[in-house]
Amino acid sequence: MSFRLDMTVIAKTETAFRFALTLHNLTEQALFDWQLHFANSRKINAASFTHGSLQQDGSYCVFTPTNNPPLAPNSCFYTEFEINTDGFAYHDDGINDAFLSTTTTGEKITPIPVKVTTVDLGLSHTERYTTPLAAPKAINLIPQPAQLIALDGIFSLSADCVIAQAAPEAAGAIRWLQAELEQQCDIQLPLQRTGHIHYQLNSQLAASSYHLLVEQQEIWLQASDAAGFVHATASLLQLLPLTAEPQGHYAIPMVDINDHPHHGYRGMMIDCARHFHPLSRLKTFIDHLARYKFNTFHWHLTDDEGWRIEIDAYPELTEIGAWRGPNEALQPQYSHLSERYGGYYSKAEIKELIAYAADRGITIIPEIDMPGHCRAALKSLPRLLQDPDDQSQYSGAQHYTDNILSPALTGTYQFITNVLTEVAALFPAPYVHIGGDEVPDGAWTESPACQAFMAKHGYREPMELQSHILRFANEVLRAKGKRMMGWEEVIKGGGVDSQTVIYSWLSEQAGLQSAQAGFDVIMQPAQFTYFDLVQGYSPEEMGVDWAGKLPLDKVYSYRPLAELDPQDPVHQHLLGIQGALWCERVDTQQRFDHMIYPRLLALAEVCWSQPQLRQWDDFSARLHGQLHYLDQAGVQYRRCD
Repeated sequence: MSFRLDMTVIAKTETAFRFALTLHNLTEQALFDWQLHFANSRKINAASFTHGSLQQDGSYCVFTPTNNPPLAPNSCFYTEFEINTDGFAYHDDGINDAFLSTTTTGEKITPIPVKVTTVDLGLSHTERYTTPLAAPKAINLIPQPAQLIALDGIFSLSADCVIAQAAPEAAGAIRWLQAELEQQCDIQLPLQRTGHIHYQLNSQLAASSYHLLVEQQEIWLQASDAAGFVHATASLLQLLPLTAEPQGHYAIPMVDINDHPHHGYRGMMIDCARHFHPLSRLKTFIDHLARYKFNTFHWHLTDDEGWRIEIDAYPELTEIGAWRGPNEALQPQYSHLSERYGGYYSKAEIKELIAYAADRGITIIPEIDMPGHCRAALKSLPRLLQDPDDQSQYSGAQHYTDNILSPALTGTYQFITNVLTEVAALFPAPYVHIGGDEVPDGAWTESPACQAFMAKHGYREPMELQSHILRFANEVLRAKGKRMMGWEEVIKGGGVDSQTVIYSWLSEQAGLQSAQAGFDVIMQPAQFTYFDLVQGYSPEEMGVDWAGKLPLDKVYSYRPLAELDPQDPVHQHLLGIQGALWCERVDTQQRFDHMIYPRLLALAEVCWSQPQLRQWDDFSARLHGQLHYLDQAGVQYRRCD
């Protein structure tokens, strides 16, 4: 270790924290003309720094000491600064990565490693939040089926079993079953004209419903559509024991299950823009979504920090916009500061994942965020998308001042048309999500072109410019047979089509108001569904707390629009529920697993099971049983005890 960076809370009020930052030179050489580069997601009060100045873009901060004093061998440099915030209680709030440079302006940066120590919050010890679980039950299905009857006896699954040929609607579910049995049990079940495992069409069953009957000699999975067959397969896989009997067979308990979903849309969003998640990780995640009867994977593919989808019309989006680093067009953010970091999904990889998900009953909805959160695109295509005369002063939620598309540029509409045309052709889902969130006050106000554009169209408020862009995007999508989706802010400026599906994320109330206004809604209030939120109160908890804490039992408690009368027609606009994992701090498999599991299982039951069947003690017992599967699967979930 040659250089070390310490961060300590030295004072706090209701509206601000004051910190000491100490840089240690532990080498035998002096460091000249140095700058300190570090990541912190909070907005730092740059004017509060002592002995130097700060430039911050997003989470990326560059500190330059006053008069460039050399950092002598075995010495330290001390500075203080403030962050105007009302909460700073977790180690994740501190500096999570840093490096030094001795580069002068215009030269290539050569990062010098710095070890960052855990921030000293000056807090007393806080016990870890736990959710004690009841003893596992004999059968531990999640989500809770509408009707389950346990029968006496077992079905003995072995390599001698055969899957009977079935209708085309069952083909995907059968491929999934075969893949899971080969992976979990090293059993390869053939598909023949007759067999022991039967997938049968039953037109009397409602869409997505299923009937699963496990008898001593045969297993029957009945459904009226492909989704129902997948859900039946999910229950069958959960009945499969984790270990074989001494004779080498797997004893599946005999049951009779009739089941159907409470909500039609049951989704989970993963942010792959802030940190890139490899295809293998997403495939495993989709396996788990299917196992717990989700049916939608919302894929957040573009944002300020990265463009992750190949677009033939604009190769620059992935050549430039998919990468960030000290010497890239996109500066480093969050982690991996000292290296070139990123990645993207080729169209071939996306098609592969779409097919993989389809076998498991999962629809993939792509999100191309606009008109905000577009920094990666703007840096990739400056001649097309940047307005050189725009002097607007704004700072977005992630502290960027240059991430908004201009409604006054012809290039903006060329870009939207070409990108959405390729996205619509690539994804078979009937929906495309266009973001529409977090355009800050101040955007477009000091652009002569935008002001002229507003006058031409009779617009009085800047947010009407967002509606103009989104209406154009909607026209492009509608021409391609797609329905537009967006975050709750898309209704600002009053102009999006009532056919737009609204995702409520800031609060439950936003979803209610959208539904009352006639929009179909997906409920995704952060307070109950954002898995980037911390799961407890002790400083070592991973995550953020801007929307509060979200332990397992709070996820399970969520009942959307519960205050409404069950007969209120507003319920007809509630399409379903979705969870989300925003990945500003999620850059490893361990963090990915820790933030998602086992909360995903609680959300699964919220999405699927009838509210009157949900009971915490019963769920906790079944979850206890499911944890054994997660252990075997190598999932690094947050422990409940």
